[in-house]
This record gives sequence, C-alpha cells and structure tokens, in this order.
Amino acid sequence: MSVKHEKHNLIDAESFAELTQKQTGTGSSGYTELRSEGSLRQQPFPSGFKALFISKVRPVWVGLALRLDAMGCCEPRFEWVSTAEEALTQLRNDSYDCLLIEIDSATTKSRLELLNAIRISGCHEPVVLLMSAPDDQVMLAACENQAELLVSAAMWESPALLSVVHRALSIQQISEENHQLQVEKHRRLIRERDEAERLLNQQRSMVEELQALVNPEAFPLEQAESEQGGTSDLHESDPRLELPQIPFEVRDYYQELLRTYVIMGAGSLKDEILQIAELLAAADLTPPQVLEFHLQCVELIVKGLGNRSTRHVMSRADLLALEMMVHLGECYQKKQSD
Repeated sequence: MSVKHEKHNLIDAESFAELTQKQTGTGSSGYTELRSEGSLRQQPFPSGFKALFISKVRPVWVGLALRLDAMGCCEPRFEWVSTAEEALTQLRNDSYDCLLIEIDSATTKSRLELLNAIRISGCHEPVVLLMSAPDDQVMLAACENQAELLVSAAMWESPALLSVVHRALSIQQISEENHQLQVEKHRRLIRERDEAERLLNQQRSMVEELQALVNPEAFPLEQAESEQGGTSDLHESDPRLELPQIPFEVRDYYQELLRTYVIMGAGSLKDEILQIAELLAAADLTPPQVLEFHLQCVELIVKGLGNRSTRHVMSRADLLALEMMVHLGECYQKKQSD
C-alpha cells in the first residue's frame, strides 16, 4: 500500500512533543547535532527540498523536517512509497532532490534491484541507503551505483542522516560541475583544432602565392583563376608543388626537432636548427618547398595532439619556421658565395 504526503513540514502535535522530550533528555547528542548543523549551514539545502522515501512503513521524518527548517530550508516536501513499482512510477512522473531507501534483511535483494533499475533508467538523483546493521553486499552496491550508505540503529531518527543527505547532494553537484567543465573543455579543443586547421590553410595559401611569384610561368592557369576570383587547391592537386625526394633521415630529424621545439622552445636548439637548415639547403629545397615541408610536419603533430592545446603548438611552430628561414637564407648565401 502506498501513502503519499505532499504537505509541507508534516509535523503533528504528538510527534513534536516526543521530539522535544528526546532533545531535552540528551545533552551530548544535541550538541553533536548543533555542531553538524552549523557546518552544513555553509552550503545550505536548496529551497523547497524534495525527497522520496522508500520503505515498508511510513518513516518518522519530523526530526529531519525540523532540522531542515532550522537551517533555512523553506517548505521541504517529503513523499513516501512502499514498493519498487510505485517508486519507479514516481520517478517517471516527477523529479526529486534526493532518494532515501530503507533496507533490512528481508528486503535487501529487492531494494538493490530497485537501486540498479533506478540507475539503468537514467535517474542520477542522489541516493541514500539506510540500514540498521552493516552489510558488505549493500556497501558494494552503493559504491557501484554512486549511492551513500548510512548504518545506524536509529534509522530515520539518526542525527547523522542530514549530514549524509547533504554529502550526497554535494557529490551530485560536484559531478554535474565536472561534467560541464569536461563539455566546455571538449568544445574549446574543437574550436582550437578548427583554428589550427584554418591557420594551416592560410599558410599553405601564402606558400602557393609565393611559389607563383617566384615562378609565374609555371602557374598561368592559377593566375587566371585568381584574377577571376576562383580558387585552386595547389598543394593537393598540382604536381608542380610536389617536394623533391627528401631523405627519410632528414624527415624524421625535422619532425623530432619540431616536437622538441614545441616542448622546450628555442633555448638550446640553435645548433640543431642550423644543422637541419644545412641539410635542407643541400637537398636543393627552395624556401616555399621548405615551408610546405614544415606545414606537413606541423599537421602531423596537430592531428596527434590528443587533449593538448593546439595554440601552443602553432605559435612555437611559427617561430621555428621563421628561425628556419633565417638560417636557410644564410646557408643559400654561403652556398652562392662559395
């Protein structure tokens, strides 16, 4: 049988009198409750806190309602169901700030099945399990389904119940914030990847324009298309921009140099940059061809970044390209003078 209570602060006179007698008769426990409630005031419960109680009989929630009211939680709403079917129906039709499930030796299996069904259905509300005696099986299920476990002989009247509920709410809030941060981080990485791809395309266009200026006779078609406002993908379709055969040792060396430059900067790599510039000059590569080769290596690194930032890689790669052009010009000047 199901009994649902939607009235605010469901406290009758008899229950309130019993609670007052208990509070006046226990001094040390009252001090403990006040101290715990004082720590919880730093992160108060949401206004209109709504909880669903799942137990065989209606729980006594007078003490919980009074403590919530003392903390400034206005108009908490408590509802109660007794069976798993009723609980799933309520969760399908409504949402709650917290679910409190009572478990005893007779209902352990059915309650754990209910907990598993709640999580499988996509319900991520905070869950608190209450038991009067410890049980390893219940503890394991609580850990697997992100639920809090309170073991107390006092059950619903336990002074620790409010703290456990508050911890469940805090964990849920932290989980949601982490999820939002992960989503924002993923979006930022996508934006940076798009920006890196756009910069690479711009730099390739500059290389193609430079190549057309150096050797205009080889690009009559492209010049006509540019005058008419057309576009062409030179670095992919035109065989005249293909790089000369570069030794694999030089390719691997440059890629390793680029990775090291991205990590360390230009501090102690001057000799290595000069050496690779001499190797590229010895291979008779023109400056546009060196830039095209550089962009190919940068694109490989950007694709293999994983979760790392692309802005840092692009900025360091641009510095390496600038420094490489300076050393390459010095190598060609020295080669021409010889």
